[in-house]
Amino acid sequence: MFEKKTTEATPYSSLATIYDFVMRHVDYVHWADHVEALILRHNLVPSTMIDVACGTASLAVELTKRGYRVNGADACDEMLDVGRSKVLEGGYEIGLYHRSFLELERLERHDCAVSLYDSVNYLMCVEDIDRMFENVHGIVHRGGLFIFDVCTETNSIRHFRDMRERERGDGFSYVRHSYFEEGVQYNDFKIKFDEPRQDVHELHKQRIYPLREIKAAIDRSAFALEAAYDGFSFREPSEESDRVHFVLRA
Repeated sequence: MFEKKTTEATPYSSLATIYDFVMRHVDYVHWADHVEALILRHNLVPSTMIDVACGTASLAVELTKRGYRVNGADACDEMLDVGRSKVLEGGYEIGLYHRSFLELERLERHDCAVSLYDSVNYLMCVEDIDRMFENVHGIVHRGGLFIFDVCTETNSIRHFRDMRERERGDGFSYVRHSYFEEGVQYNDFKIKFDEPRQDVHELHKQRIYPLREIKAAIDRSAFALEAAYDGFSFREPSEESDRVHFVLRA
């Protein structure tokens, strides 16, 4: 299906244009509902929010619809380009900034920061987790919240030990192979674009941290851990959880 000559691309740089198709199963209304439930449970009434690692701004748009003033930051400018088109077409007032977790300097402070759908797992070492907490703390008002999630080893083994999918959309097709090895989840994309004719390869890596390592990093940070929950619930999390949501107080 794919020609031998394939362009090697950095993660998301080519996937960006088809990302919303690949992720069309994600219910961003449900995700925004859960963010609001966590905010309510932890007694915050925010007016400003920032989505760090916002991707194509789908969650930022949904939160904006609910009356919050929302900004977004992401390390991939191609993903932000898709988000900017979405924001422009919808007439939303959302600032989108080309910043990674480690480059949040000079952004304004917000009442609440979020980073969801295992974006934090893209940080491949504990030192970067520490820097991420330091940088996010610098863009959250005192008393505000940072809500983020991580996926677990259970999630990787249960759903991505050796997952393969093949899809075709308007003007493209792709093959995805997801696998898990030695604490790292890999998502290997081979994308074929029809016009202009191009074959692209992207390899995405996520480090799957034990929950104790995330909690230890929180303890080293300026944040206070208010709670950790089994994904989309208020139950106690464990390594058997698929996803764990953390709520930190600045």
